[in-house]
Amino acid sequence: MGAAAVAAAGLAAPGRLIYLAEGAETVEIRTILPSGQGSKALLAGAMRREGPSIFPGPVSPDGAHLVVIEADDSVAGHLEVIEIRPLTAEGLGAPRWRSDVAPQVRNPSWAPDGRSLAFEASFESFRDLYLVDLEADGGSSLHRVTDHAAGNYEPSWSPDGREIAFTSSRDGDPEIYVVGRDGGEARRITASPGDDYAPSWSPEGSLIAFISGREGVERIYGCHPDGSQLRRLSADAAASGPGWSADEAEPAWSPDGRWLAFSARTGAQRAGLRVALVADGATRALTSGTASDRAPVWSPDGSFVAFTSDRSGDPELYGIAIADGEAVRLTDRPGADWLARWAPR
Repeated sequence: MGAAAVAAAGLAAPGRLIYLAEGAETVEIRTILPSGQGSKALLAGAMRREGPSIFPGPVSPDGAHLVVIEADDSVAGHLEVIEIRPLTAEGLGAPRWRSDVAPQVRNPSWAPDGRSLAFEASFESFRDLYLVDLEADGGSSLHRVTDHAAGNYEPSWSPDGREIAFTSSRDGDPEIYVVGRDGGEARRITASPGDDYAPSWSPEGSLIAFISGREGVERIYGCHPDGSQLRRLSADAAASGPGWSADEAEPAWSPDGRWLAFSARTGAQRAGLRVALVADGATRALTSGTASDRAPVWSPDGSFVAFTSDRSGDPELYGIAIADGEAVRLTDRPGADWLARWAPR
């Protein structure tokens, strides 16, 4: 499939991409169509010595809101805050909700109905999970979901919105736990001497994928929400060809839950994209791994994956059609373009 055909496949994918565009002194959250056309700035911030002052968080499932994460390194030290902003065809609206400021306020995760947002924060502890409910009248309510000194991270919602999977080291090393959306006692679903972290609930709710170090390298594993039927979700690295290692990262579920896209290390500062069929782990390479291809994100219809690559020099956004694609470049500007989020509209 040539570049024109890949662009046409991208054009046929629904929605639009939201991403971070870095400059020498400024940074912008921008939007672009899957065809690479229609690039537009949504919000501007400053490039600090420590990095960007703003970051795009996840888009709500209905495409109505975008989470924005702000970071500042002042005399008070590193501080973060998250905002929920309306996302329209015209741009971003004023914040509908804004968190308190703390050294860490990060990893926001939308509930399936788009009416609640879970995140981790150091408001009153080392790190705990919080949940904000957006009410119909424009108000909001915030409550604390976990309360444990060891730290609680990386929330991921169950598809029915009743539970949240997360990472905690409360029993000695990072493991995966599940807690009800209103809090209460958490149940541990993994137990390994190696770290288990970054849980991600499958769209149909039958599996929780996570990254595990139990083999001495980082691999993608999965299990049922009760911890049963633990298994590796990808085939051996040899399935992708010479040069591919077993180190895997950044798993992303396809919208229908049949596939996982992820990155795998191919050498120093290099990674390629792979896709695994969840049913049996059958795995194939999407990109060659001769550059740093990272952070896959699926189109809403599952036909297209956008990702970040430095194959042209600095990080840019690329896209690839899943069925039979080759990568096509979507952004082309000085400075890094990365942290892609796919909005359904």
